[in-house]
Amino acid sequence: MHHLALKNIGLATIFWLLAILPCALSSAVDSRPAIGFDLGQSYGTAVAHLPNGTIIKLAKVEGSLRYQAFLQSEIQKQQGSRWYPSRAEVQREELSRLLKQYTGLGGPYGAAILAEMLIPLRTASEAVLGAPLPATVVITAPYITAWRHEETEDSSFVERARKLAGLRPLTVDNMDPVYLGEANSVLAANGREICPDLRCKGPEWSDEILFRQDVVYFISFTNQSLYTSFQMATCFFHSPVGARLGNIDPDFGLNQQHQATDRASFWQRLQKHLISRVGEHAKIRDIYQQSYLVVVAGEAANTPEFLDAVRQTVTHIQNDPVHRVKETGTGPKVELLVSDDPTYAAAKGVAFWRRTMIDSSYCDDWFEAEEKYKSRQSFDREDRDEL
Repeated sequence: MHHLALKNIGLATIFWLLAILPCALSSAVDSRPAIGFDLGQSYGTAVAHLPNGTIIKLAKVEGSLRYQAFLQSEIQKQQGSRWYPSRAEVQREELSRLLKQYTGLGGPYGAAILAEMLIPLRTASEAVLGAPLPATVVITAPYITAWRHEETEDSSFVERARKLAGLRPLTVDNMDPVYLGEANSVLAANGREICPDLRCKGPEWSDEILFRQDVVYFISFTNQSLYTSFQMATCFFHSPVGARLGNIDPDFGLNQQHQATDRASFWQRLQKHLISRVGEHAKIRDIYQQSYLVVVAGEAANTPEFLDAVRQTVTHIQNDPVHRVKETGTGPKVELLVSDDPTYAAAKGVAFWRRTMIDSSYCDDWFEAEEKYKSRQSFDREDRDEL
């Protein structure tokens, strides 16, 4: 125990030194670590993004069966939900929540179930860092359209869960969501759809569009389930545009292959499922489908058979007549993005989001790079004019 205590003290000292080193370089840097929690479909992760860019993996916690079932149920609710629920629907949901909270009838309400994941993530993170977590914890989770009316409200599932888990209150900008959708967090972790112009200049001074005309097909493969969803490619710090058809299927977790009589047939069924999901999406004719970005994450994402099934799905999208672009008669452009660190990618991305919020140096560095780019362009034009 004595050696363990000394080890924890040593780790805490190292993390503290790593966190304050950049302060000598820029007074605009917040010395606190930016903490990202991912409430994934079957497990949760936590990372710390230090001011000097160092990423520390803090925790990975397996989700209970109740936690997994809750997320599966909440995502299914979106299938029949409208863009904005009626006042009566909101009041009915709030009344149901209060009854569950204060009477205990019908089982624990949603925020309490989410808190069951947040609490061990918090305690494990504090054990590694050697101190209570600062007010820099941000959360990512599978995007649930049934929650969209409360994304920026204190009454949201996520905000109530934060309070129950003992996390310090967090202030975000008016237009920032309470939590980031996992697809956007994974994109951010892989340096995609960052939108620095829009983030740093603001929408009134930026020509950068909010979203590109690409369909993001997000696939998260874990030991327990397969999560798939579709949305438009957008700036990572915004709520998803055109998010729909989210689904968590426990029949296609990696562990299910061990229960299959024929493992080859398991992977064939998984591939058919991935292809069928794209077929469902293709039926929505108002969706732009000239290009796809297939994004892969999750603890089991590097399984060779799974990656082969994903690549076969990409080939299907390119070749199936259903997906041909009407204007050209050709197949859509499809890009495959496999996360560098699929297990922790979502937590890394949301921690990066928090880092950009608390450090003005993020925009300082971007503005400096932009000025250098403009100077080079001006210099090149002068050279051409002389010629």
